[in-house]
Amino acid sequence: MNSFSEKLTPHLKKLIENGSNAISRQFIAGELKSTPERNFISHDPLKEDNFIPVRGIVHKYSNRVLWKLSYECAAHCQFCTRRRQVGSKSGDLTKKDIKAGLEYILNHKEIEEVILSGGDPLFNPKVLNYALEGLIKIDSIKSLRIGTRLPIHCPQMFDNPILIKTINIISKYSKELPIYMLIHINHPDELTRESVEVIKKLRNKGLILMSQTVFLKDINDNTEILDKLFREIYFLGVIPYYIFRCDYVKGLESFVCDIKKEQEIMTELTKKLSGIAVPTHVFDVPGKGKIPIPLNFWKKIDLSRCSDFEDKEVLI
Repeated sequence: MNSFSEKLTPHLKKLIENGSNAISRQFIAGELKSTPERNFISHDPLKEDNFIPVRGIVHKYSNRVLWKLSYECAAHCQFCTRRRQVGSKSGDLTKKDIKAGLEYILNHKEIEEVILSGGDPLFNPKVLNYALEGLIKIDSIKSLRIGTRLPIHCPQMFDNPILIKTINIISKYSKELPIYMLIHINHPDELTRESVEVIKKLRNKGLILMSQTVFLKDINDNTEILDKLFREIYFLGVIPYYIFRCDYVKGLESFVCDIKKEQEIMTELTKKLSGIAVPTHVFDVPGKGKIPIPLNFWKKIDLSRCSDFEDKEVLI
């Protein structure tokens, strides 16, 4: 059985009702199926829980931290890396938690960048506003990243006065330091008229927009689909940043593509697209490191294993 609750917005439901298999496969809960031979698979595939100095903060890399402001999202992606947490109100940070996080960042001068994540930080704008107000005052912070799927999950929320205020605050702060908004987009079906309008509004606010994508078996593991996706978002002013190999979350191995097929697709996309429109293809290893996967131009490469940032061997 699938214990991860199914959560859809009216926007996504409409897309499914209109026949989008790509949306249905991502958001409609299915049966969990584990692969016995991959006994290393866990509910915390990135080992984030090993790097939490204070509530909400993941400090894996010396000069940057991930800050999970909330575990809530507008909808639940069934392949979610953090499905062990997402959907629970237990992850909502209080003002006391935010103060503790700001104090930790302030006291660690080596931290130059904060990645605001969750859950979806834009889904809880009041908490995000409070965190931003504190971060902008810390001189050692040189840039911020905000990871979101809200323009895809529920573009209608961007008409909410509280969220409008948040976007205006982000726009104001972006004049003082770079703020990158990373929008998670997996398939051209997600680029509806409503979502495109939101993306254009965000771009017009002066934000630096980038995308993150996950390779998903039988959903977007196709050269034509990704060619269309990356062209469309690139011409919207969104720079394709990463395309991730789907994380090995326990029970969700059915979403994971064949890595050689991923490599072949990325090689073909490199031939077809402008360099700036091709995202970096990475495997986010347990522990430390987003390891770039080599293109098929290089011969005799073993794609079954790699080394992480600490030179430890990792099975792929």
